[in-house]
Amino acid sequence: MSMTNLVTRGTWTRSACSWLGWLGAAVIVTAFAWWTALFPTVMANTGLSFRQALPCLASTSDLCVLETALCGGRHLFGISHYSPMLFWCGTALLSASLFAASLLPERGQ
Repeated sequence: MSMTNLVTRGTWTRSACSWLGWLGAAVIVTAFAWWTALFPTVMANTGLSFRQALPCLASTSDLCVLETALCGGRHLFGISHYSPMLFWCGTALLSASLFAASLLPERGQ
């Protein structure tokens, strides 16, 4: 295999890892925006504290489901539920990009 092929493949692989990482970060930001569109209203209408609501970003605990169901308020864009699956998909993409990048050889080699 020629040196040009190795350099091109390494550049492409680094670029793919970078794009995967950026995609994961964008998905996490989108999940946070979705959570932010719903939970401030839930906190205002149910007395849920920020400290109690923050874990709802990453989990669907009984408390999160109950407080969301009891809220009864109007939410931004009509959003009435949140699923942490988007957050975990973003975390998986970002983790995969970091793991793949850690397996790549250093640029100078």
